[in-house]
Amino acid sequence: MLLAGAASVGFALTTGYGTAAAEPSASDSSDSSGASASSSSDGPSSSSPSGGSPHTGATGDGNQPTTTVGGGGHSAAGGTGATSTNTADTSDATADDDPTESAGTVVRHRRTDATTTSPASAKVPRRADADELSAATKSTAPAAHDEKPARADAVSSTEDAAVDDRASSVAVAQPVRAASATPSADFSPAQQAATPPTSVVTIPGAVDTPAVPVEPPSMWTVLAWVRRQLEVSIVAAAYSPRAVVSSSTSASSATSASTVPTVDVKDYGAIGDGVTDDSTAIKAAVAALTSGGRLYIPLGDYRFAQQHPAGDAAIYLNGLSDVTVEFAPGARLLMDNLDANGLGTSHGIRVEGTASHVAILNPTIEWVVRPSARSFGDGISVLGYPSDSPPPSGWTGSTGKVEFVSIVNGRTVNAPQAGAVIMGASDVTVTNFTAIGTLADGLHFNSNRRVTVDGLVAQNTGDDGLAFVTYYDPTQPWTYGPTDGPFNQPGLGEWNNGGSVASHISVTGGRASGVRVQGGYDITISDVTVSGKEFGVQINSAKATGPGDWTSLASRNIHISGVTVDGAQTGIVLGTNNIDGTEDSKWWDFAGSSISDVTIRGSKNWSIAVETPATTTSKFAGITLQNIHAESMAADGPFGGGNGGILLASLRDSVIDDVRLVSDHASDVNLLGAGQLRSGISAEDLPSSNLQVNDLVLQGPGRILIQDIAGVDFGNVASYGADASAVMLYRVSDSTFDHIGAYLPGRGSGAGYGVRLLQVFDVDVEEIEVITDAHVGSTWWAVEFGGGNPTEGVAGRGVRVEDVTYVSDRDATASDIAWQGGPYGPVDWYISATWRHDGETSPQWRSALYGDTSPV
Repeated sequence: MLLAGAASVGFALTTGYGTAAAEPSASDSSDSSGASASSSSDGPSSSSPSGGSPHTGATGDGNQPTTTVGGGGHSAAGGTGATSTNTADTSDATADDDPTESAGTVVRHRRTDATTTSPASAKVPRRADADELSAATKSTAPAAHDEKPARADAVSSTEDAAVDDRASSVAVAQPVRAASATPSADFSPAQQAATPPTSVVTIPGAVDTPAVPVEPPSMWTVLAWVRRQLEVSIVAAAYSPRAVVSSSTSASSATSASTVPTVDVKDYGAIGDGVTDDSTAIKAAVAALTSGGRLYIPLGDYRFAQQHPAGDAAIYLNGLSDVTVEFAPGARLLMDNLDANGLGTSHGIRVEGTASHVAILNPTIEWVVRPSARSFGDGISVLGYPSDSPPPSGWTGSTGKVEFVSIVNGRTVNAPQAGAVIMGASDVTVTNFTAIGTLADGLHFNSNRRVTVDGLVAQNTGDDGLAFVTYYDPTQPWTYGPTDGPFNQPGLGEWNNGGSVASHISVTGGRASGVRVQGGYDITISDVTVSGKEFGVQINSAKATGPGDWTSLASRNIHISGVTVDGAQTGIVLGTNNIDGTEDSKWWDFAGSSISDVTIRGSKNWSIAVETPATTTSKFAGITLQNIHAESMAADGPFGGGNGGILLASLRDSVIDDVRLVSDHASDVNLLGAGQLRSGISAEDLPSSNLQVNDLVLQGPGRILIQDIAGVDFGNVASYGADASAVMLYRVSDSTFDHIGAYLPGRGSGAGYGVRLLQVFDVDVEEIEVITDAHVGSTWWAVEFGGGNPTEGVAGRGVRVEDVTYVSDRDATASDIAWQGGPYGPVDWYISATWRHDGETSPQWRSALYGDTSPV
């Protein structure tokens, strides 16, 4: 963000559970505390994460519920009993077609008892992908001697491939533990190929020179023509600013450019030796420039030492149109005008309106001494007024509309504020811009429309690398006063940086975010590389709570894609700062927005954080998170409260599709409802989140926790190599699951679980698949259904699990399925299960139906 002096505002979310139960082993608990989303200067700031003690169990606290173990010949306490059949290997089972879901549309649907798939319709396990297997993996797979039989009530079909696939599923999961040093190998080759290359120039000092990006082809002919004219000394024909902002330049316009008057700063006494103070000469040359003219700065170093110059800039363009400011390649404007306290006193270049068709070519602006603190002065500052109508009475700043401004091959170093700031302008183009060591943003846009950025290198900036930010006030159009920006808008529209596009963005080091969007509308950002920032990408809204804070509405139609984030504190941050979800949706509905095709590596707090204030019923709506792959290695530590995991909290009306975490340490994936829902609202009364979730995957020792949430359609949820619980549903209602997979769970020495269902209501699960070897910790259950207690009532109601497929290498016969009995056990439920233990002398499939009701 842009301006200095903002108060620090932080927030954290703690994934606390109820007090009804305690985990049988502490090895399954982890810190799910929220990490803070922030802006370092003009929005809520970073705060230390606050820890929390998550609920981690299904058994009671003083009123310990009775647990009934499912297995051959056993019946469930308080229920209708379990029918168990030991069978020889027989016929194949029919494989149901997977339902097709639209990732772009959130549609809630509920399966009814009348249409629930029969438990006899065993599905072929889907989690085994042959292209993910390694030779070491295959050697560790449990033997699969015989195919899974149909149950007593099953219709025979084809199942021959099921056992082979199931054995492969075990093999897929095994390397997570055995070869965790390289978990990224578990990604498919296509996923690895999709990772954008990181080509970032590392600069140890703020004034080192980065690699200069190459001009896009559209500029080559124009710049080449300019240089040819210079070589033959036809300086008057050097450049037409309209050629920069128009799509083409005709021969007639090139001919007319030969009459453009040129003002050369050396003709007004500038020396350009880097020692002489050229302030007077530069100001005199600028004063001679008129509309339709060209200001030329030849090769040299031009020292500007005047403090508080007229127009607050070394080069001040006020009300000029059809003008060009051109630096010869290698020419530098050296700003040497800090005050006695080391604070800035002016901009390098300032453009004010009314102005149209202004081109700034090859500007290099460097502060000779790095400022002592963030203070006044941007490398390039453009100030218009964000309206097609004249400014209102009382406004004394820029006199009107500024449009068609181009900055080509710009470079700023050590600016007291931002590298470049554009406020209240239309049709702005920035091509190949470099900002190094600025004390604020690298490139900042406030209340513009139709901005195009093609190529940004921001290094060691004191705030965001790239920021599209517009503030909110229903009546006051300016933020500080009637002389300057930044500007507010009374709603969302084209002047919220609408119709803007940015691409080829590289941000390295420094504070705050690589890319930030706040109060934006219709903005597309692509091809982004961020390294070593506090946050990779951030989209947020906020309410100011004190002086220096900022207020912004929820953005709409924001699309960010093709992102690589390395070594950030948090890779992606989505937040509603100081906003309660009971307020108007303009504060929390980010409708039509998406973040896709992202690779995140080495985040020290959260890889992804949809963060919410813990004390409010907050909401974050309208976002699609798609094809986001995160990797967190222990060597990347030390870690913050998120431990490199994923936090998706308080989402509404959103889509999560192919979001994956690979980790070699206990990083969790958490999908949670809003903070207040953990107290005062029963699980059965949770409001619908209207989410669509598919391919939510964790490869590593942590767990997938789905808590305090309702109204979710899940496709595939899968865990590989969990130390304790693989997948836990706690206080979940009115939701459907196509598939829950737990592969090699319970790797630790404590209690191990495949899938835990704790206080679950009106939930349909098409398939649970648990595949493991012979390892067992202190206790082990493939599936557990419990969590009931005197305070919160029964463990669940209206739960239908159509198919549990459980395969292990153990020498056992039981199903390893447990449910709570007694007065707080589940009611109106069934689990249809088929299992096989390959450690038996003669492995065979067994099946049973548990619960107090039967499938329809």
